[in-house]
Amino acid sequence: MLSFNKQNYLLALLFSVLIASCAFEPAWIAKDNKIKILWQRVDLREPITSNEFRLNRYLASRIGDAEDAEFFLEYELFTETKRTALSFDGKAYRIRILGEVKFSLHHREKDTILLSSSVKDSLGYSDAILAVTDQASERDAYKRLMVLLGDRIVDELLSSKIMNNET
Repeated sequence: MLSFNKQNYLLALLFSVLIASCAFEPAWIAKDNKIKILWQRVDLREPITSNEFRLNRYLASRIGDAEDAEFFLEYELFTETKRTALSFDGKAYRIRILGEVKFSLHHREKDTILLSSSVKDSLGYSDAILAVTDQASERDAYKRLMVLLGDRIVDELLSSKIMNNET
């Protein structure tokens, strides 16, 4: 008969998860560590709107934000809403948010633009139940859109040829 001890099984499972987690790295660390080139060496533009603030905070968590840094990330954020899933009386049951960020990475000492690009993404949310839940859905959708746009900006920065020249 097979001897099965729950305590030993849980201990072995916990130990294997602990050992396996030692090899995990954060998702933003590239294999050749390109992110270290930018970490705490980029000054971000000051946000004006709440969406710019969310984007700024997300970018700061990914690449760091340093005052008087070597690089400066300038960006312009554009958002537009479109009504979709319309009923016969014109009520929109789904709202689509289109977002675009035009950005450029400046080298302060050389006074040059290293990279200039734009990223786009879109996201939708339901707009059918109550005013309070509609507002919460809208806020959440904008938060998620800023994360998506921030990820795309970081991907563009890390995949650019400039990063290969800086290493």
